[in-house]
Amino acid sequence: MKVTQRFVFLVAVLLLVAGSAFGQGTTGSLNGTVTHEGAPLPGVTITISSPSLIGTRVGVSNVNGDYNFPALPPGDYTVKFEMEGMGTVTKTIKVGLAKTERVNALMQLSAVADVITVTAAAPAVLETTEVQSNYEAEMIEDLPIGRTVQNTVQLAPGVTGSATAIVVSGAYAYDTLYLVNGAVTNENVRGQTDNLYIEDAIQETSIITGSVSAEYGRFTGGVVSAITKSGGNEFSGSFRDSFTNPSWDKTTDFGEPQQDSVTDEVYEATLGGRIIRDRLWFFGAGRDAEQTFPGFFINGGANPLGAQPRPATIQTDERYEVKLTGQVTPKHSLVGSYLSYEVDQTPHCAFGCWDINTMDIDGRQLPREMITAQYNGILTSNFLIEAGYSTRDLVFENSGGNYRSTTDPFNVVPGSANFESQIRDLALGTWAYDYTVAGGAWGAPIFCGVCDPESRENEYYLLKGTYYLATAGAGTHNIVAGYENFAESRFANNYQSGSNFDIYVYSTPPEYEDDGTFRPILNYGDVLRYVPIGLLSKGSDFVTESFFINDKWDLGSKWSFNIGFRYDANDGQDSAGKPISDDSNTSPRLSVIYDINGDGRFRVNASYSRYVSRIQETIGGAAGGGNPSYFGYYYTGDQIGGRGTGMGSFDVITEMFRWFYENGGLSPDNPFLVFAVVPGANTRFDGSLKSPNVDEFTIGFGTQIGSKGFVRFDYIDKDWQDFYSVETSPNDQVVVAGSLLDVRTTTNNNDVEKTYQGLSVQANYRLTDRFNIGGNYTWSEQRGNEVGETTGGGPGSSAVNLYREYKAYARNNPVGFLPNDQEHKARIWVSYDQPLGMFGNLNFSLLERFDSGAPYSAAGNVNVSNYVTNPGYATPPTSAFYYFSDRGEFRFEDATATDLALNWELPIKKVNIFVQGELINAFNEQAQVGGSSSIAVISGVTFNPFTDTPQECPAGTATATCRANGQVWRKATNFGQATGAASYQLPLTYRFSAGIRF
Repeated sequence: MKVTQRFVFLVAVLLLVAGSAFGQGTTGSLNGTVTHEGAPLPGVTITISSPSLIGTRVGVSNVNGDYNFPALPPGDYTVKFEMEGMGTVTKTIKVGLAKTERVNALMQLSAVADVITVTAAAPAVLETTEVQSNYEAEMIEDLPIGRTVQNTVQLAPGVTGSATAIVVSGAYAYDTLYLVNGAVTNENVRGQTDNLYIEDAIQETSIITGSVSAEYGRFTGGVVSAITKSGGNEFSGSFRDSFTNPSWDKTTDFGEPQQDSVTDEVYEATLGGRIIRDRLWFFGAGRDAEQTFPGFFINGGANPLGAQPRPATIQTDERYEVKLTGQVTPKHSLVGSYLSYEVDQTPHCAFGCWDINTMDIDGRQLPREMITAQYNGILTSNFLIEAGYSTRDLVFENSGGNYRSTTDPFNVVPGSANFESQIRDLALGTWAYDYTVAGGAWGAPIFCGVCDPESRENEYYLLKGTYYLATAGAGTHNIVAGYENFAESRFANNYQSGSNFDIYVYSTPPEYEDDGTFRPILNYGDVLRYVPIGLLSKGSDFVTESFFINDKWDLGSKWSFNIGFRYDANDGQDSAGKPISDDSNTSPRLSVIYDINGDGRFRVNASYSRYVSRIQETIGGAAGGGNPSYFGYYYTGDQIGGRGTGMGSFDVITEMFRWFYENGGLSPDNPFLVFAVVPGANTRFDGSLKSPNVDEFTIGFGTQIGSKGFVRFDYIDKDWQDFYSVETSPNDQVVVAGSLLDVRTTTNNNDVEKTYQGLSVQANYRLTDRFNIGGNYTWSEQRGNEVGETTGGGPGSSAVNLYREYKAYARNNPVGFLPNDQEHKARIWVSYDQPLGMFGNLNFSLLERFDSGAPYSAAGNVNVSNYVTNPGYATPPTSAFYYFSDRGEFRFEDATATDLALNWELPIKKVNIFVQGELINAFNEQAQVGGSSSIAVISGVTFNPFTDTPQECPAGTATATCRANGQVWRKATNFGQATGAASYQLPLTYRFSAGIRF
């Protein structure tokens, strides 16, 4: 996408036509009812104004006394009610992002009152059935949390997971819709939001976790929308220097060394104002950072010298944003923005490194661009139209190792003159990933940095209209209808390594010499994979076209309904250009609010919704084009490497290649070939792939606490359908390169399950103008037997029907607590302002956090081949997964933390100087929140998983003893224990920043 050229064109249009307008997910709305002596009062003129709004907006109350202002830029508004013979009423209200605010007015005869000025009404969180939280930049600025969108989202109820894998209302981490200035910022593969913003530019962030309007789609979790500032008639700006140093921070109880003293600084600057007063505004922001990310080589607790530091990654991060807001006429507005974001990471370690060889010393580059454009037009007093466009690009450059093996893997002959050099050449481009203790790789860097760069893009169009209809007997209707077109594409020749080989280590963890020298091990049961790309990518293309209509219907003073319907149609082509999805689905959205007394004090709400996800690129794009084939070879030789052998990573891998080629190599007759996947050859799609979807029910209650606070309770129940699935069937095979392979079909099924239940409460109370307390609590439960994603790879498919005959026992895939289950989460915050007279203002903020422990299980692969008669597979599995415990039976520790912030601000004329200090985990609490779940299946013990009950061997018992006792499995000695510093919550951490605002 030529985003730069498109942005230049949009800027040119704005400058020529040079009120604020925004598209989907960037505005709020304001409505209310005007009454006199208890009866509706039509004909009242309502005028609204705001520093966020170019000009003013004017409306007139209808026959029911109602009025409505849609598509308003978030900000502080003054609402004036005027009518001849009546006293003028003026109210103030803060319109939130993606929220509907309500301001009612009671008019009196002018003889009674000339002017009444009050400050607004019921909290907006009570005005809607949507389970929603809004956080303004000023609040996030005061609290001791990071100012990123991800950190803000984690503050909300119903949100769990880490900042790199955020889970909303029990959905998969990849399945929440993220918007910044109306643009979709989800990264194509793993689905998390990209950092397409500058922290000091953010104005407000909205998080909707339930009962979502039909205006939003392509998710099963929730909707996160952030908006950046837009400038104004008055000039304003800021400059900030934020700095941290790992040597100031505490270490965890794991005992990792204290890191060296390196002060990292992040510079941010913003500037906004007018080009033409009440006509054309501008806003710009920039961010420049060079940060050092120290790390440690993985050791699994076995290095006698403890965790050893690896070369620190130096990450440079440069971002800038330009935004223009213009009013063509008083009723027609345009907004355009451009953001550039460039990252360099040198050196780079993907997915954890055991030794220096696995680090990409030359680093990688990740340039990104995003543009947005919106139009807003008021055609009549009750009809408004909006149009929007956005696009986003991400490119991976030099991502992976720089060594490219030149050996033809089909032309390696044992005993030939160049055999030794050939297997060494292949070894230098091959990595091994450890599944025995703590994950991470050793050997060559993961991926190929000297192969093709990868690009990930999306493009989005929106057209919608809003019609406000008032009837004498059937209330008022705020009807929104629209069309969306969302396209997502990826060009990637996904070379896994520089040799087209990699190794998965399942048997024996690495060892160390007494001096700490790393000694990797390959052993019986490990798998060497040949991963060539047979067909280069043409680029995938997944388009979702959507139509939606939503009616917000207010009936009298007690009833309010939200009736919506959405239709989503997929048109997906894989990376080979083949169509794989032309599916469609509908999403009804129905909700109701009942105001018990008709005064906004006590409200009950309920809803039913269906949400339909988009087709995930890693599932739908998994065809031949650009995707590697996988040929797995089961190693049956003696142990290679280990303590006392003197063998390094590449020595061990070289010996693996020696065994491989001396036992058949890539010959179709190699007896150790245990699986083969050839995208586009023995993989296919069964008809049209469907989008997974979820049904949701909610019920809630909310009430005001006097005029200063509120409390709201919501219960959410969700049940997913149409899971992605990979399946095989007996006697369904193809011949590829002389090998008979089982066909693997990607489809949808409902043979697995995933459910979520959550009860949340959120509350806020302002004791005084200077003292505010708020927070939320969530109880939740995620159960099922479909995990559906991995931390590093994103979306995944169910394998329950992959060689199903070999898995037809109860403990293969039982229902239980899923990995993202978190039973309890609480966030409570307090903020207090202390004026210091001529010395400015001092704000003290406290955030108390509680997170219950994550579940884990005791499970491993057991032999199944001896207990199943092959029904007709070419390469049936020899082993399958077995849960020796209940799924999620064990839990890591609960974590609590107290975070503190001190914010001092000193005004000097028109400039405010500020200094901020934060203590994260101020009391240095040390909960173990992760660790090892490793177990060993004892070889040589007869165990039929279809009929037998396995006996556990005590941890630490000799294998021979376990075998003699007929005991099938044994927990690792470090089962449930920490494997590194990352197994603990973040220890005491200091953060500081200083700067100016004007």
